[in-house]
Amino acid sequence: MKKVVTFFLVISIVTLSVNYIYMKLDKSDSSDVNKFADIPSDIKVCNFGSSHGLYGFNYEDVKDVECFNFGLSAQYLSYDKRLFEEYKDNIDGGAVVFLPVSYFSLFGKSELTEDVFEEKNRRYYRILPPELIKEYDWETDIYMNYLPSLTADTKLFRVLLGRPVDDGSGVWFKTVWEIDVAEDAKGAYERHIVTDKFDENGKRIVNEEEVDALVYLIEACKEKGATPILITTPFLKEYTDAVSGNDEEFYSEFYGLVNEIVEQTGVDYYDYAFDERFVKNYDWFMNSDYLNKEGARQFVNILMSEVVSRVTLQEE
Repeated sequence: MKKVVTFFLVISIVTLSVNYIYMKLDKSDSSDVNKFADIPSDIKVCNFGSSHGLYGFNYEDVKDVECFNFGLSAQYLSYDKRLFEEYKDNIDGGAVVFLPVSYFSLFGKSELTEDVFEEKNRRYYRILPPELIKEYDWETDIYMNYLPSLTADTKLFRVLLGRPVDDGSGVWFKTVWEIDVAEDAKGAYERHIVTDKFDENGKRIVNEEEVDALVYLIEACKEKGATPILITTPFLKEYTDAVSGNDEEFYSEFYGLVNEIVEQTGVDYYDYAFDERFVKNYDWFMNSDYLNKEGARQFVNILMSEVVSRVTLQEE
């Protein structure tokens, strides 16, 4: 019995030690959740959103103003809502809050039906409390927060040996010149506009959970004293052409739904999808619908001068 107890004690100490070291050294989380460990207080400008938010906002030129990017890849508005609930005290009462609405944001089935849902959902165990996590599972919580090395696969050894781990952030530095833009736009159209967006009768599905989450975010920002801004990030012309060329009804349905939300809530909506400064500026994109690091920097500078400055003047 003493040998058994000693064995499990040694295993436990080794496991906990490895996990402690791993969590201290790991700075390459592919879901980009590490940024939440250093989230500032008194945020004056921020954005939420999916990958269009994650990659579309680069605040490096904004000085003397606290900014933060809450965006995460494939993040639904219903999780934007949850992040807002958890971190709203970090957001200043007079802040400007950008709420990106991509073409896929308001349509389609629940994300609970996605094959990758459980894998994607695990990242939130590191940044949200149990009550704000969809389909919360206590075993997953233990693995993600106390025993992450057990699910790290080969990444564990690379981290412990101090070797670089590809976290996917390098894609932000690419330019669209490296790909076939038309082919990429076609693929993006399929993923964003078609996949899981129609019912068995061929009717586009309005995702009421996500629409309600967006309305909630708008009203919650206002209640806090912050200014919510609905926004669609810039796209290349190849992408918007692919959408209109393959789905004649999409734009009328998308903008019809957005306009309903605008009328209901009184929120301002800025649509940069067809902005002439971006639609043919290939140096600012990494593919047909995602800005690269330079494009995101330029986009934020435009937002600061065209949107944030206007809001500030109105408040004064």
